[in-house]
Amino acid sequence: MKKIFTIALTLFTFISFSQSNDSDYLVTVDNDTIHCKIIELKNKKISYTINGEKGKKKKNIFKFADVHFANTSIIKNPLEIKIEKPEQGFAHVYFYRPYVYTGSALACKVEYNGNSFINIKTHSYYLHKVKAGEVHKYNQKNLKKDIIEIDAKDGEIYFIRGSFGGTGEAFINNMNMSNSLHIFKDNPKVAEYVILTMKKESPKY
Repeated sequence: MKKIFTIALTLFTFISFSQSNDSDYLVTVDNDTIHCKIIELKNKKISYTINGEKGKKKKNIFKFADVHFANTSIIKNPLEIKIEKPEQGFAHVYFYRPYVYTGSALACKVEYNGNSFINIKTHSYYLHKVKAGEVHKYNQKNLKKDIIEIDAKDGEIYFIRGSFGGTGEAFINNMNMSNSLHIFKDNPKVAEYVILTMKKESPKY
């Protein structure tokens, strides 16, 4: 009987450990962790339920500082995008632009090292494979003073988001952003999931 109890206890501990390390959670800007079951991520809206609470919650995922999906298949991924691992000697810079009603029709033209590059349209993304060990510079067209510099490290992945405003967002609240269209280096802990929901590739311009 004691042996059976020991086996049962070990099994329970293993299952509990597995569940605690493979469950959904959201981390707030105050570093509070919300353990939950994520139901869906569509564009930037995340739907989830909390055990013991009634109803489904739906919030802007950018309100959170971190997120973990136990099952990424629930993410609405119309293009079946996969975050690629860079080849040796390279880094990846992902550009993307989730839907924001205000300014959604505005062009977000980006220059790379002073030359015409891409137009990040709403619901679009673009993967730029760059050499590691070099500094890569990006800016919006006609805004050469606001340059994003990526000091590319071998094998690293970076995210740059285009967005109008961003009031109340965990990652950009401390940035000096006016209520207009900007590009900025984004929080990889959230961006790596939201970019999967994009619907088209950003065109050149």
